[in-house]
Parts: sequence; structure tokens; C-alpha cells
Amino acid sequence: MDRLARETSGEDGPWVHLQMRMAFLRGDVATLRSLSDALISRQRKANKMEDVAEALAYHADEEAYLGNYHLARKLCAQADEAGNHSASGLFHCSHALGQAADTSAAEALAAKLNELFPENTFEQKVLRPVTHSVIQRTRGNPRAAVDLLAPVTPGYNVVVFYTRARAYMAAGDQAKSIADFQTVIDNPGWPDWEPFKPLSQLGLAQAYAMEGDREKSRKAYDNFFVTWKDADPDIPILIAAKAEYAKLQ
Repeated sequence: MDRLARETSGEDGPWVHLQMRMAFLRGDVATLRSLSDALISRQRKANKMEDVAEALAYHADEEAYLGNYHLARKLCAQADEAGNHSASGLFHCSHALGQAADTSAAEALAAKLNELFPENTFEQKVLRPVTHSVIQRTRGNPRAAVDLLAPVTPGYNVVVFYTRARAYMAAGDQAKSIADFQTVIDNPGWPDWEPFKPLSQLGLAQAYAMEGDREKSRKAYDNFFVTWKDADPDIPILIAAKAEYAKLQ
């Protein structure tokens, strides 16, 4: 990582996104935001507005996972102003807004994604079902959230396993939820894995608690807290996790 940092341009979007994912893995939200802001500033100066919109959408999705829903909505609004027309940008904002319970706006962006990229297999067969699953879960329809992902082949896609695990947990099927969270945790070589390790450790702890296995739940929480031992203390999902953990004692 140090060698790559010396040799790779700070304007390289995928490289910056990797660093952002590594910051998420540590719970270092300040660094995540700093990296995003610097990338977007460089892209604006170069008048690369589509790249600006995509970077804002990517950041919005990360904030939504952390529970920073107000900021996620704000970033998606900025992405829309910049011209959010890429497949990646539309997915990330529709997904972020779905998590943030802004489901009507999420559906509108998913519809736009469908209209602009009708033949993009990955977007159509994987990412759109993921977004609609999140929307249904947010609306209190967990069984529909599960069913939407039934035809999706997960492959090595962590967002599918993680989203399905959350859907199973909401539907009361804790055994399947636990299996999917554990699959994510056990495969650190999968693309875009870094943010989903702490998220899945937390999900595993919550699923065990719902199943009534307090010992395994406490252990999973402990693992999550070790991963985020240096995390920023004001992360909403971390604050909630500490309150949940206290109830297990």
C-alpha cells in the first residue's frame, strides 16, 4: 500500500476508492471523507463532471452503510446536480437512498438505470435486484426483499451476500442470515470486500442475538469492536452496536 501510494496518481478513481474502502475497514471515517473530497475537488477542476457525480454517489453509499443517512441524501443531491448518468453512479445513489428510507427517490433512480442501461447484464441481473431488495426491506416487506434476490447468482459479489443476509434477518430466517454473513467474513479476497467485513461482523452479532444465542452474539460483537478498535466514535451504527452489546451483559 505504501508503494502504491507513492506510485499511483491521486486522480486515479479506483485507487482512491480502494483507500476509502480500507479506511472504512478501520472505521476511519475522517480519512474516508478527506479522500473523497480531494478526489472530487480534482475532478471538478478538470471539469470531469460525470466523474464528480460518480464519486459523490460512491461516497453517499458508504455513508449510508455507516448510518449517516442525512449526509448520504445530501451527497446524492449533489451527484444529481453534477449529472449522475453513469451505471455505477445511479446504482450507488439508488442503493444509498434505499438504505436511507428515501425509497421513492431510490426507485426513480433505479428506473433511470433500467432505462439508460437495458442491456447491461450486471446492472440488470445483480445490482438492480439488490437495490429493490433494500427498498422492500426498508418498507417493511422482508419476504419480498428475500424473493428479489432468489434468482441472483451471488458469485463473488459481497454486496449480494450482505444484502441477502440482511433480508433473511429481517424475515426472521436467522440461520440463513448467519450463513451469508459468515460467507462474507470468510472471503477477504473478494472484490470490494473491505467495508463488508465490519458490516457483516455486526450483522452476525445481531443475527445471533435475534436467534437467542447470547454467547455467540457477544463473541461476534467483540470481533466487530476489535476490527473497529480505532474507529471514529460518532459513527451511528457503532453507537447503536455498543448499546445493543450492553443489553447482552
